[in-house]
Amino acid sequence: MSQRKLETLNRGDRIEGIYLVEDASLKTARNGKFFVPMTLRDQSATVKAMRWESSQEEFRDIQNCPFLRIEGRVEEYQGAPQIIVDRLEPMTADQAGLQATEFLPRTKHEIPELERELEERIAALQNDDVRQLVVTILARPGLRDRLRLSPAGKAMHHAYVGGLLEHVISLVQLADMVCDHYRWLDRDILIAGVLLHDIAKTEELGIENGFTYTTEGQLLGHIVMCCNWIHEAAKELGNLDEEIVLQIQHLVASHHGKLEFGSPKKPSTPEAIAMHFIDNLDAKLTGFLELFNKAAPGPGDSRFGEHSMLLETRPYFAQQLDGHMGLEPRETVQHSARGGSTASSQNNEKNQEDDSDRTGDLPF
Repeated sequence: MSQRKLETLNRGDRIEGIYLVEDASLKTARNGKFFVPMTLRDQSATVKAMRWESSQEEFRDIQNCPFLRIEGRVEEYQGAPQIIVDRLEPMTADQAGLQATEFLPRTKHEIPELERELEERIAALQNDDVRQLVVTILARPGLRDRLRLSPAGKAMHHAYVGGLLEHVISLVQLADMVCDHYRWLDRDILIAGVLLHDIAKTEELGIENGFTYTTEGQLLGHIVMCCNWIHEAAKELGNLDEEIVLQIQHLVASHHGKLEFGSPKKPSTPEAIAMHFIDNLDAKLTGFLELFNKAAPGPGDSRFGEHSMLLETRPYFAQQLDGHMGLEPRETVQHSARGGSTASSQNNEKNQEDDSDRTGDLPF
């Protein structure tokens, strides 16, 4: 039996294959027997699964291995497919001959291109203190490697390999357009907030066994972690303008917008207000398109999706979206010394020549 993609499962199907265990827990039924509800994942989808009449020993093996070879059948629970696992074999990555990242969804964009745009935008920062601060934080050991793979969230939006980098570049482009319109905003402060606001998700979320929260991520969260990183970097550099450091910390601390959404402070500066709204805009519009692509409504299907926690409503999928996957060509925006944007073809050609020798490291 060939390995089935989880997105293709229907009630009554038999299933056999190796899948990533995203989460699992041990519970006790009324009859005193143990059972293990879990979530299995491949690149196409996540699906709930149930292992009845399990044991503490079996659960310990599941916890210690990222993959499961399973045999089972597909039933339906609360309107969604659920796998009833008849047989299972926990497997290490070496035993399975697989890596967790092979089972995770990925950005449709080329990660090296996103990285190159990140580097170019950092190089374009005019304020030396802002640029030094950003460069120092991105030079943290291992951060660049994790940034290439990190999602921007576990499930809500940009929840795929490279999703964090894609989200950051999208926000950089939005921030530049906002600053072109509201010219009195401090472009460098806002761009620094964009570049750093979610950077600690590289350590808040792990990808070794699927998208999971690390211990530090659960106890502190990326906002507190990033504010700490900014403080450490400023202390290391030693000669930065304290007002600039404080403003960038505030952008990070307030970007969720509301206390109930996890921000310790509400936005109090114009750059922080802009940061919150463009972050929310990108998250919700990207999340909307992900819901549309997942629903893939046909000609006779309802154009309303299921209620979304991210959108706080049922999305309506207009017909002009049909066939659209959300992939738009990216154009790197060049910045003049005054902070404005130009689109000179000569500059683009020169940058393409300069890019050919790049190694992927920050060019500072």
